[in-house]
Amino acid sequence: MGYCLAVIRVGAYIVVFVVFVAIGAFGHILFFMSPLWLSKWITYFTQWWARVTCMVLNIQIHIEGDLHAKPGSLIVANHVGSPDIFILGACFKGFFVSKAEIADWPLFNWLARLGMTIFADRSKRHQVKAIIKDIGERLNADHSVILFPEAQATDGTDVVPFKSAVFESAVLTKRPVLPVVIRYHDGHKPTIAHYGDSFIRHLFTLLKAPRLKATVMILPEISAELNRQALAEKSYRAIRVKVVDTSKTQIGY
Repeated sequence: MGYCLAVIRVGAYIVVFVVFVAIGAFGHILFFMSPLWLSKWITYFTQWWARVTCMVLNIQIHIEGDLHAKPGSLIVANHVGSPDIFILGACFKGFFVSKAEIADWPLFNWLARLGMTIFADRSKRHQVKAIIKDIGERLNADHSVILFPEAQATDGTDVVPFKSAVFESAVLTKRPVLPVVIRYHDGHKPTIAHYGDSFIRHLFTLLKAPRLKATVMILPEISAELNRQALAEKSYRAIRVKVVDTSKTQIGY
């Protein structure tokens, strides 16, 4: 049954991919002369792509907290695996910050570029200022930016300390930081949403799963009236407390 479901989902997603690439390309052409409208349109495009992807994978999302983030918020979350992107994209309108490797992934890179993803190459420290500037410009334009400040995936039972550099964009623009916790409920430890040691195996496991339940906990926003290290630490502690506490028991709904 799992293999049949995986094949059906691959076929369905090929259709979704073709449709959204066509829609994305059309939007870029339509709003080519208006960066303001293009940016606004892209946030809707990304959200609908994420929601359709959640439908294909049967990812069921339970929300705790206020889903309506202030425009121009820096949304930070713990990172477990690829479903995090679909889930946060379905919940919030905004732009993603992604590791630079995704820009070279076949097919995935097309949608990422159409969604105006900000690619961060952690091996090139001289690019940090440019990334901070890019994030800041989008925050100042009242577009939220979504990122995973751990800069790596964990198994969902704990969180590693956050990289502080990206928080400089919130400090410079005086925009709030919105901490978000993602928790999965599939009865596996680690959760099947976790990347593990093989992305292909991780992807195939997701495709075979009948459904995946997740809770998105939206925590109180944090004012950017701190330096970047303090802001990163405060966000880290707020998220880690929830992750560690909820990992001790399986949350049902």
